[in-house]
Amino acid sequence: MIKNMFVAVAIVSMLNTAVNADIVWLGTTDNDIFNEANWDLSSSSVTIIDPNVSVEDNAVIGPGPFANDPVILEQPSQQRFQLGDGNTLTLSGSTLTVAGNDGVGGAPGTTNGPLVNVIDGGQFDPFFVVNDVQVNIDATSSATFGGGGNPINLSAVDLTPGAMLGFLNETPDAYRAEHLSKTTVLGAPAIEGDNVMIAAMGAGSKITVIPEPTSMILTSFGMLALLSFRRKVAGSSETSC
Repeated sequence: MIKNMFVAVAIVSMLNTAVNADIVWLGTTDNDIFNEANWDLSSSSVTIIDPNVSVEDNAVIGPGPFANDPVILEQPSQQRFQLGDGNTLTLSGSTLTVAGNDGVGGAPGTTNGPLVNVIDGGQFDPFFVVNDVQVNIDATSSATFGGGGNPINLSAVDLTPGAMLGFLNETPDAYRAEHLSKTTVLGAPAIEGDNVMIAAMGAGSKITVIPEPTSMILTSFGMLALLSFRRKVAGSSETSC
């Protein structure tokens, strides 16, 4: 996807979102993401947060902790927390979950949908994303989709090495058929056995990034250095005795 082709663009977006954010989660009343009383709207023109109605500003959840973490509560029908074109939802060191089969999305028919940046240990656990959502997961964070069928619907996910992408109701074969082509690693297409590993996770699947050879070599050197240090310490202890 063009908007995720250059990693620097995604990183800059992640760093700038908190500065530019117009609505900020407080979680002081309850856990309902659609309850305006849970948000600081003082710097925004947004006054209503309803299912399937675009929030025309950036939104930030975290870092916490909060008295109440946000939940997309069960709606009368499958609905979404919807962001306007080009806006960003940043989930920083916090968790966003669903109580039913609802999710996060852009406006129907959009070709310039929102970003969801999951950073600093954030956990993004919707049932689905839809309508040109670009989900970016950093090295410390995860996203787990609860839906079966097509939980990444007209959308895409980019992984940073260390990130985890999971599906509760999509088997590895279903992921390969439906979502592998929607996944990138630092902007490059995800290729099983090359830059991603796909494994079963209960009835679902788990996708992780395969470390680059350079990273693996550095890790090996680090382990060898640690072992060497421990041996030296052990030898010094024996001598002193």
